[in-house]
Amino acid sequence: HAPSAWDITTGSNTIIVAVLDTGFDLNHPDLIDQLWVNKNEIAGDGIDNDGNGFVDDVNGFDFINKDGSPEPNVNESFDTGAVSHGTVIAGIIGAVSNNAKGIAGINWQVRLMDIRILDNKGVGNSTTAREGIEYAVKNGAKIINLSFTGFDNDPRLESAIKAANDAGVLVIAAVGNTEGVGLNVDEKPIYPACNGHGQATNGIIGVAATDDKDAKASFSNYGATCTDLSAPGVDILSTVYENEAWAPFKKVFYQKGWAGTSMAAPMVSGAAALLASRHPTLKPEQLKNILRLSADPVHESGPAQGKMGSGRLNIANALNIADLLFPPEVHSGSLIKLTCSPNVDVNDPCRAVYFYAGDGKRHAFPNDRVYFSWFKDFSTVKEVSASFMSSLALGKNVTYHPGTKLVKFQ
Repeated sequence: HAPSAWDITTGSNTIIVAVLDTGFDLNHPDLIDQLWVNKNEIAGDGIDNDGNGFVDDVNGFDFINKDGSPEPNVNESFDTGAVSHGTVIAGIIGAVSNNAKGIAGINWQVRLMDIRILDNKGVGNSTTAREGIEYAVKNGAKIINLSFTGFDNDPRLESAIKAANDAGVLVIAAVGNTEGVGLNVDEKPIYPACNGHGQATNGIIGVAATDDKDAKASFSNYGATCTDLSAPGVDILSTVYENEAWAPFKKVFYQKGWAGTSMAAPMVSGAAALLASRHPTLKPEQLKNILRLSADPVHESGPAQGKMGSGRLNIANALNIADLLFPPEVHSGSLIKLTCSPNVDVNDPCRAVYFYAGDGKRHAFPNDRVYFSWFKDFSTVKEVSASFMSSLALGKNVTYHPGTKLVKFQ
């Protein structure tokens, strides 16, 4: 239900999602415009300009090679699937939309932080994972995607996840794949998805995979304890790593057929980022609860019945529930508009944009095609419900203020 969700919000470039994986293609035409940029770092000068302890970390950091280039390393031995793994994840979360290229990510606007913690064969350890999480939190990530699994629990990694939650960061983790019928993680826990479960406030979401019939994907692990949610994870089309100078990866920008809980997890990460863009003050456990409350049933009758979390992800439902529970905050100085239903008439009043002034009244702009504002951009526009809009008295038609006049065409 992403298209219905996009009628409500398409994301925000203020929300940072950290992709902890094999590194993704920083030059991919469907990802390059969504990259997180460390504005206080100068690329390639060999200096830690911003003093955060990492040299040349303009778009993220490579904890495998300990450098500021978090992409697959052409000098390492490799597995072709592993090399593209991080790029697949990034594309699902935030490939650029409406650009006549490839795919649409769940977020049309987002910032993707590239953190390489796995090598070209998809191998890493809990130390690089912990370092990557700590880096993501320190540098402003709101969501962290972990599409990797292991059987050993590292208390230091669990502490890093808890610290991320305490800092307001939601962590999404795959529950893993096992050929055949999947593994019951109640009997054999998978980490990091099972870290912290049972705590009163747990800000990690364990994600299982479903197929196109909303049943458990054959390979997906499951369990009542660590599986919080399910999401599509079969036959996924996404971005892949491309490098003209590396023979196996020439001129391949997209690939279908990807499958795994690794693909399901970024579906949830993308949804969480959409929620956070509309409700930026929500805490990790609130985001988690909304995503779980809004899920659709999973049609499973085998051993995994009742063990696929609260159901299959429904992004539109999540946004609607969030709006009911947490109406968008509107303060003096806000730009607001009434939420429109899809395909409403061109003259429907929901298309109008208003300024909420210090007098407590809404002041209408001429129409939805031209706004006059002293703001630098329109990221501050809040969509509100009809009932909220009607609660605000209408002021005079147009309020002009001194300063820069911006014109926005839709």
